Amino acid sequence: MRKHPFNSLNHSPEALALQLAQARNNERLRCAGVISARLDALATFISSHRLEWHDAAELLRQEASYIDNQAQELH
Repeated sequence: MRKHPFNSLNHSPEALALQLAQARNNERLRCAGVISARLDALATFISSHRLEWHDAAELLRQEASYIDNQAQELH
């Protein structure tokens, strides 16, 4: 009979809370990386196309709306 791989883990409330906090932090880091890359791509687009400030602001508003819609779909 095979032993379940989770049998050797520490299942104390403190250990579970720590694992949960680590998972949340990892997800936050991943999301921050995605948003950072997207902002960098937008900055490159704005610079390379030499957008006027109002066009750049509109592009940022559209991106904010897109991110907001994606977040709402997760709930």
